Amino acid sequence: MRLHLVSPTHYLPDGALHKTTRYWTSGITLPYLKALTPAPHRVDFTDELMADLDVARIEREADVVGITAMGPQIRRAYDLADHFRARGKKVVLGGTWVTLAAEESLRHADAVVAGEAEYVWADVLADLEAGRSRGIYRAERWHDLRDLPGIDPWSLPLLKPDTFRSSWLYRMYFYWPIQFSRGCPHPCEYCAVQAYYERSYRTRPVDDVIEDVRRLGRLGARRLLFLDDNPVARPEEAKELFRRLIPLRVRWVSQATINIARDPELLDLAARSGATVLSIGFESLSDASLASVSKSFNRPSRFAEDVRQLRARGIQVIALIMVGLDGDTPESFAATLRWLDENKIGFLKLFTPAPYPGTKFHADMLAAGRILDDDWGRYDYGTATVRPLHMTPGEMLDGFRRIYSGFYSVRSMLRRFVPPSRKRPLESMAMLVANAKVHRYLRRNPEAWGTIS
Repeated sequence: MRLHLVSPTHYLPDGALHKTTRYWTSGITLPYLKALTPAPHRVDFTDELMADLDVARIEREADVVGITAMGPQIRRAYDLADHFRARGKKVVLGGTWVTLAAEESLRHADAVVAGEAEYVWADVLADLEAGRSRGIYRAERWHDLRDLPGIDPWSLPLLKPDTFRSSWLYRMYFYWPIQFSRGCPHPCEYCAVQAYYERSYRTRPVDDVIEDVRRLGRLGARRLLFLDDNPVARPEEAKELFRRLIPLRVRWVSQATINIARDPELLDLAARSGATVLSIGFESLSDASLASVSKSFNRPSRFAEDVRQLRARGIQVIALIMVGLDGDTPESFAATLRWLDENKIGFLKLFTPAPYPGTKFHADMLAAGRILDDDWGRYDYGTATVRPLHMTPGEMLDGFRRIYSGFYSVRSMLRRFVPPSRKRPLESMAMLVANAKVHRYLRRNPEAWGTIS
């Protein structure tokens, strides 16, 4: 069979498709599924964020269309699935959101992969080729992450291979994706990741990860993005990885919980192994807000010292903050902005609470009658989908915009980056440039608060 795999983009409020011409990293789902696909099936794929989907060609050539989606991509995914099914194509849906709403998703597909694909993908294709389907395919166990199939790194859908080969600036810009772990053991109630993985957590053999790093190094790749949701959930295994990375002289970025700052050995090894930027889910400065979503382990009273420890090792911090949680009030916005400035946070991503299906947060908000919008295509970074407890939805969005505009103002950038950090000044300069680009973007697109990434 001929397969075409799609990672859809999402719709903008005016109905247009969100597009970009350049992105700083790439997902690996599409080339990984290609690597998983047994012969003699043939696979093409499109990431719609940068590439236009050649619908006519897919209608003409493909037997099966596979679509993976999460977050606000889901509305576009369902539309594409309905379109291709109406034209006689077999459609498979998968991904985080599809998994958490498998029955709903099956109404738009011939088959749904719920959870990881490794143990079921060949069965899905064999069944579809034979003209049958079990509907929802769910593996009976998690993969142990050993001997994962290798992907062609030059096929990454958001990579520009010719530009990487010819431009030193692009080589500084593009971060090659790599994976060490899957899942997260923490109970954060709003998080689709812990719901998807059922709070399980696994790491790949360190030898396998190091071989991936060496293979990328032979291509000239020295900047890496660990796609993990929480690579330090098992500190001793993370320490082993970081020790092995030190002689390879790479630079890497990732997400991590704030716990990395509270283990001096782990943090030292991360810095020595090349960690330059970490996205940290602080979520809130309010203990009550964190308790309301089962994230009390964060402990805001320690945040300032945590950030100081990270910055002392030359690691820039991207703060992930959720506004409008149950401990927040209209006064929280000014306090949050002041904290971000005082602690010289490098970059900021704000989120409004989104009740992703399958999470406890969704169940609680639904039971309380607080869900304002059940259009999943609006479950993005900056829409009021849940009624806040201590403010109106309008007040929440006004505060959301005030924090963003204040943080990315020239005055705030000067406070946070002058004088420049003496540790890894090049990375500090890159972060300042990123801030300036957001400042310019928001001046040109004043309603685009929810699209910063």
